Amino acid sequence: MLYRTYGKTGINLSATGFGGMRFEKQHDVDACASVVKAAYDKGINLFDTAPGYGKSEEIFGAAFTEMNKSRHNKPFYVSTKSSKAEPDEIRKNLETSLRRMNLDYIDFYHFWYLMSLDEYYSRKAKGALKEFERLKDQGLIRHICVSTHMPGTDIAEMLGDYPFEGILLGYSVMNFAYREAGLAAAADLGLGVAVMNPLGGGLIPHHPRRFEFAKTRRDETVVEAALRFLLNDPRITVAIVGFSSIPQLDEAVSAVDGYKPIASAAIKKIRDQLPEAFNQLCTACRYCRDKCPEGIPVEKLMGAYNFHTLVGDTKLTMENLKWHWGINLEDNNLDKCTECGLCEQACTQKLPIAKRLKILSAEIKKYLAAQQAKNKE
Repeated sequence: MLYRTYGKTGINLSATGFGGMRFEKQHDVDACASVVKAAYDKGINLFDTAPGYGKSEEIFGAAFTEMNKSRHNKPFYVSTKSSKAEPDEIRKNLETSLRRMNLDYIDFYHFWYLMSLDEYYSRKAKGALKEFERLKDQGLIRHICVSTHMPGTDIAEMLGDYPFEGILLGYSVMNFAYREAGLAAAADLGLGVAVMNPLGGGLIPHHPRRFEFAKTRRDETVVEAALRFLLNDPRITVAIVGFSSIPQLDEAVSAVDGYKPIASAAIKKIRDQLPEAFNQLCTACRYCRDKCPEGIPVEKLMGAYNFHTLVGDTKLTMENLKWHWGINLEDNNLDKCTECGLCEQACTQKLPIAKRLKILSAEIKKYLAAQQAKNKE
């Protein structure tokens, strides 16, 4: 296992971490905990979860009960989060997390689920970060970190406003352009960087042909290639993978153990091939951002359209819109589109954005109508 130092903390973390969001059979706590323990035995030492991940914290707690027996000689580190704004609610979140995981403190506590700068400043004004500082002074958390889905330029502004010690952000071979400025800012500040959704939320392993462009070796899978693309970036400390089985765990560990530095020319080729490999899917260059006079978040909606095209499941697309992109389904602004064409003029790929927004709008309306009908039953 490869280890890297997380920012200025002096803590060495495994290059791949265990994300607790994707347990398939959460009701079987012992079975899920055995996967966590297997990851620990294979050298993974960062375990990331959150209060909203179902039974994830309880599963981790069951695994930690056993892992604590060897923690002194073989340390592991825990990351969890709070999306609350009010200080007393943040403290309740933390106390619940500590109880569920049988821990006395959290190593990396994240200011969680920030979707916009307005939300960041609003929570800060309510005293959320001051509460994080109090919890740290009391020894209940060790490091104050932030988790966000904002675009890179907004991330850079936020990191310039508060001295976070680390950041968790979505970054992968399929969307690196969208958050590049945020990653660069984190690196310039010397922050620890953990990336979530390094496999595109499961899209990469489920669409191997689409991501063949990421491979630099004949003997590697697209999963290994996607993870090695991230391993090759010295700005990234750890890629957090959501494991649900031992085979998935083994493939990620294989990616790390078999990693060899990738030549800069090969990395440039991967980056340059992204538009062609996506074959008319949005590559998140973000040139359309802020071009809409009606305030429609075009770049986010086009990202969701990518998801819908690859997955083809309306319910999952709606979840992607809500939880990944922070789009309110009932107030998505799509009806305001005048088809003025400004976004399409700015698009480097000249994609039919207006047409795709209509498709998304129809999917959202269909989904909301079905939900409304279901609620009346």
